[in-house]
Amino acid sequence: MQIENSILDKLQNLGLNQYEAKAYSSLLTLGTANAYKISKESGIPRARIYDVLETLTKRGLAMVEESSENTKIYTPVPSKVFLEKTKKEWENDFEDVTNALGELETEANKQDIYVFTVKGKENITSYCRQLLKGANQYVMISMWNQMYELLLPELKECQNRGCKILGVGHNIQDPIADIEMHHDGKYHDMPEKLHWFIVSADGRKLLYGYSAETDRDAFYTEDASHIYLLEDYILHDMVVNRFILDKENEQKLTSMMKELLEKIRK
Repeated sequence: MQIENSILDKLQNLGLNQYEAKAYSSLLTLGTANAYKISKESGIPRARIYDVLETLTKRGLAMVEESSENTKIYTPVPSKVFLEKTKKEWENDFEDVTNALGELETEANKQDIYVFTVKGKENITSYCRQLLKGANQYVMISMWNQMYELLLPELKECQNRGCKILGVGHNIQDPIADIEMHHDGKYHDMPEKLHWFIVSADGRKLLYGYSAETDRDAFYTEDASHIYLLEDYILHDMVVNRFILDKENEQKLTSMMKELLEKIRK
């Protein structure tokens, strides 16, 4: 049976080297076999197969017994047993590393980093989710529908545990409570027509920048002045948004905004 390279690669990600991955996979295929058969099935040179099988045995992935002909016979530990053991070891290591890194990351050792850049869609989305999961009192947001859909499960979870969600959304369908739909205003667009976002958690941590789907940069900060300015921007945007729901007010505001923008874009 031909073993897919993707499976071998994933076994190596779990800590086996290439030969160990091949030997264990082949042993699972054969069930019980001697070194010669395992070598033939796996393609591992006979000069190396005994060392590899000895390592598997020591690691608890194979069992060995001697036949009546004084030949060593190997039997694989069931894959479920191996995977459960590996999962438990990973979880223990993850917890240990989490605690160790947390101790290193003390306030005393922190540098005065005001803003740093977060690059890539996955990193930006991950940072946003961590901010939402860590929020205790409130979250303020301003974002478009694509970003909102990515973060909706965490926003709902945040709301369900009693954390207040407040802000404005653009082109969002059925926003959760206290997320107000923003009016359509051309003056509100960036020159490049790109979308942005703001996520502020408890007035302590802030991520803002281009929406994750644009695959551009975002910026993380714990600096109080950045957080104050962008939370204040969201609040003012909400006030203005409510004000222009009246059509007459909308016309007045659009005219004023146009006049101001002409002054700086001439």
